[in-house]
Amino acid sequence: MTSLTIFNLLNVADTCALWNLLGSPLLHRAAKKVRVSICATQFVRYECLFKSGANSLSWIELRSRLQVCLGSNEIMFCDIDLEDLQEVASLEGRMAISKGELSSIAFAKRTGQSFLSDDRQAKILAKSVLDEGSIQDIPHLCGWLCINDVIHESDGDTIRAELKTLQRYLDPHIANAFRGALEIKLMRQMENQKGDPSRDAGGVE
Repeated sequence: MTSLTIFNLLNVADTCALWNLLGSPLLHRAAKKVRVSICATQFVRYECLFKSGANSLSWIELRSRLQVCLGSNEIMFCDIDLEDLQEVASLEGRMAISKGELSSIAFAKRTGQSFLSDDRQAKILAKSVLDEGSIQDIPHLCGWLCINDVIHESDGDTIRAELKTLQRYLDPHIANAFRGALEIKLMRQMENQKGDPSRDAGGVE
């Protein structure tokens, strides 16, 4: 697993990750603040905007948020080329996941970006063609933001509540990421205290 202390800013997101990011306004704002870049493939665009049967109230709200991002060019949908399609065909025979996920893995590989996904099977498949450090997810983003004081421990409850409102569930993974982030921050504080000579000064003249 990639360390929570590292997060690549350039990401190719699948549908699941895109919805989870947009599902929490607090997390979305924090990611924008540190310039996390999100792009996606046209297959993901189809899944997000045109896939039949995805007309629940939560999907309608998420689509509305996505349209705002598209209008401001915050999120870009990219065309894939023949090389990507050949990679998709190769990957398709290994595991039954969606075209959106397959195309995202292939596009991330060709462009040297990270694959952002919260789908367990997609991440397993991605490990066969990408370095482990190039596979990221939303809980990882939460942990990294917390370590860098962009969000705080108390924000975890808000993020989970915002996601739950739109029927997006990432527990216990988000809770675990925040816990891991706090452990890293505590270890850093302890190391800093050990390296501070003034803290070893006694009170006897």
